[in-house]
Amino acid sequence: MSTNKGFIQFVIILLLSVLVLSLLGVSLQGLFNDKTIRENFLFVWDFLKYAWGTYVWPYLQTLWQLVMS
Repeated sequence: MSTNKGFIQFVIILLLSVLVLSLLGVSLQGLFNDKTIRENFLFVWDFLKYAWGTYVWPYLQTLWQLVMS
C-alpha cells in the first residue's frame, strides 16, 4: 500500500485545476502578472498574518501551555 496517496491526490487535483482553468480560457501567467490581483492577494495575506498574530496564536500558545503542564 502506498504512503504517498495524499501527495498523489494533491498533484492530480492541481493538474485537473490547471486543465479546467485552461479550458475556461484563463491564463495563469496573466493572473500572476496582473498588478491588481497581486495587490489583492497581498492585502489578504497581510490580513491573515495580522489575524493569526493577534487572535489565533496567543490562544494557541495558552492552550499549548495548558496541555503541556
